[in-house]
Amino acid sequence: MVRFNKDSTIWISKMIDPGIYRYNSGLQFMDSISTRGPVVNIQIERKEVIACNIGYLNPNDSKLGSISKISFNPKSRKVISSVLLLQNLARPVQVTEADLNQDDNPDWLVCEFGNLRGSLTWFEIKGNTPIPHVLRGLPGAIKAYIQDYNHDGLPDIWALFAQGDECIILYTNKGNGRFEEKKILSFPAVYGSTYFEMDDFNGDGIPDILYSCGDNADYSPVLKPYHGVYIFLNQGNNQFIQKYFFPMHGCFKAMARDFDGDGDLDIAAISFFADYKHHPEEGFIYLKNQGNLNFEPFILPETTGGRWLTMDVGDFYRSGRPDIILGNYHVGIPATGDSNYKINSSPFILLRNMMK
Repeated sequence: MVRFNKDSTIWISKMIDPGIYRYNSGLQFMDSISTRGPVVNIQIERKEVIACNIGYLNPNDSKLGSISKISFNPKSRKVISSVLLLQNLARPVQVTEADLNQDDNPDWLVCEFGNLRGSLTWFEIKGNTPIPHVLRGLPGAIKAYIQDYNHDGLPDIWALFAQGDECIILYTNKGNGRFEEKKILSFPAVYGSTYFEMDDFNGDGIPDILYSCGDNADYSPVLKPYHGVYIFLNQGNNQFIQKYFFPMHGCFKAMARDFDGDGDLDIAAISFFADYKHHPEEGFIYLKNQGNLNFEPFILPETTGGRWLTMDVGDFYRSGRPDIILGNYHVGIPATGDSNYKINSSPFILLRNMMK
């Protein structure tokens, strides 16, 4: 995990020596919090952090994951307490706090990616006993957003699933904790879905979908021409049509921001299963929006030395321009069998936005 914080600090987590590590605005190590397993997602508030601990990172069906609330002193930022909120989870990868049933109490939406078993579940908090409500009892829940898409005052859920039945599902909140499920997009199982965002690319005021696929660690670890970055435009009434594709072997994340300040959305994308033997520069690609969904690709030689598993975007230098942080996972070899790729021992690199 890599994450920008609003106070110009960087938070990362590691698989080896698991914990949360913090760096200051000068990129100097500040302090760390030890955890029982790798933290893959956090929600940062002023005095506390909700941490999603996957338990054991590699594929398994053991329920070793957990959700914890870590409290800080707001001045010294030292840890005051760490409270276990949920445990016995199947490789959770995301937790989001929201009042889903409108009872004025916070609930937790958890993506349990799992392996052969998993689920998308929201936990209702009543007293000290969280009550699970399974929205979809299948593995692969990897990313979810909570937003009131139909403006009825109730929080709805968009969720991406990988692992077999790969798809994006919209859960419309019908009130009192009830949700109506509608499959928005479906993808072949070999796509290896990795991430999606809700972004408005054509300026019509309704959200489009930016989607990436490229998980190549399953049963066919060969370079795939359909891995990459996709844009699906919303035709209204949540009907989406593919309007853009950029091929990128092993793409693991794509994030849309106005990086160059010209008023439209550009894209930053990373690959974890790039063609390291022939095109190591494919690990990070910047797609500059030239208008009408025409994107010009750029590469950075400095990014060829790592295997980028995670990425975050934020105004780290408070310049009004979004910066980028890339998280390096340099354990093992690519699924393609090529072990002759460079390894950058740095846990992360920071890409400072110098565009005018």
